[in-house]
Amino acid sequence: MAEHEQGGWWHEWGALCIVAVLALPLFTPRVYGADEIKYFAALRSVYFDRDLHYANEYAHFIGRDPVAHAGLRPYMEGETPTGYRLNDAPIGTAVLWSPFYVAADIGVAAARSLGAAVPRDGYAWPYVWAVCLGSLFWGTAGMFLAYRLCRAYASRTASLWGVVAIWFASPVVFYLYITPAMAHANSMFAVTLFLLLWQRGRVDRAARGWVILGAAAGLMILVRELNWLLLLVLAVDETQGILHVVQSADGQRVRGAPLVRAAVVEWWRRSVGYLCFAVALGIVVAPQLYVYQTLNGTFGPTPFVVEKFSLLPRYAFAVLFSGFHGLFSWHPVTLVAVLGLAALWRRAPWVAAALVVFVAAQVLVIGSYETWWGGASFGARRFINCTAIFSLGLAVGFGTLRGRFRHLAAAAIAGLVLWNAGLAVQYSVGLIPRDAPVSIGRIARNQVFEVPPRIAQIAWRFAFDRSSLYRTRP
Repeated sequence: MAEHEQGGWWHEWGALCIVAVLALPLFTPRVYGADEIKYFAALRSVYFDRDLHYANEYAHFIGRDPVAHAGLRPYMEGETPTGYRLNDAPIGTAVLWSPFYVAADIGVAAARSLGAAVPRDGYAWPYVWAVCLGSLFWGTAGMFLAYRLCRAYASRTASLWGVVAIWFASPVVFYLYITPAMAHANSMFAVTLFLLLWQRGRVDRAARGWVILGAAAGLMILVRELNWLLLLVLAVDETQGILHVVQSADGQRVRGAPLVRAAVVEWWRRSVGYLCFAVALGIVVAPQLYVYQTLNGTFGPTPFVVEKFSLLPRYAFAVLFSGFHGLFSWHPVTLVAVLGLAALWRRAPWVAAALVVFVAAQVLVIGSYETWWGGASFGARRFINCTAIFSLGLAVGFGTLRGRFRHLAAAAIAGLVLWNAGLAVQYSVGLIPRDAPVSIGRIARNQVFEVPPRIAQIAWRFAFDRSSLYRTRP
């Protein structure tokens, strides 16, 4: 574990704070796409209507822009088996947004009492700003937590480079600032919190620690269902921990059937902690199960989601390397980050193994999904929950470099940030399709020949006419 350099709070966190402040002009508060509306509707309906009927929320957005929100019509017009409208968005994002949304409503009520004309309807701009600020807050907190996780294994400088690289050279920057009303920034926070709590309690976790870890696990699943795969990290690490304790007892090297019996005994000794974990997780996830049962008549995910999965990960390779939002092809920094986990393997092999198992499992699961490319997304958005893992791989890998190699790595990171910015330009102005395949060759040619001449125009539009980059066109 890396030793923390001497210095005060600002010495440790100042550079990260400056980065966060400098990035604020990118912030674009809006609720625009169908997925964003589903997350928003879950909060607005419970707070204002005290129910789970989303037809009026869907109708509001469709009426405001029938073209942009045409994808909501099946949700508004179709009924679930229990007579409700479908909403396949988990409720965790609404939970994390709720303090900001309530504060906005209190502010609107106060403003109206003073004569302001802002409507207290749950849709007006203060409510939109509230949920987007909520995502910005939790997402930024997630980046700070990722830095803290990196500091357990790398120096301050290496950790800063690792976090900033993933912050701005991956989909994180887009879904933290440009499209904050999605769930990804909140998911990244919840997953990183879980990983940090897991890492800090690996050696000796009391019952209270298991309760806190279980609650964190419940929160990350409540935000995005795919995050349940993070439980594999815990399973791998606990298996290693049990076997290590058994084989280390009295210096004996236990093998075969005695090893199995001793492992079962050790597992039973730890079962109280596991029970505390399971109970806390169940309590946090219970509201989602209630919503599932109310909307769909089942405690499982909506059939609309389940039917898209197959048992074979037919698209796993495409998930990583396709020009259609492939993780490594769109965001090469993530490939470097995964390779950097090899350096972590030398320092903490079971930590690295647990993290690699999770990333591999997520690739396989997403590769089993019929819409593996993630719709009209900016890159591989479903891997934003891996932000802390990618940051850690980069930080530890960067920390192994010395002299000019470290300078070259810093220059390469800057280049990858520019690559990601160029992709954002291509995505925003239509140089590449948002929801259709595109070749890596075309992307690369655009980066060289099409993006540079447009930089000044795009910068002006982003600064003074930002909505022109995403508003519906006839």
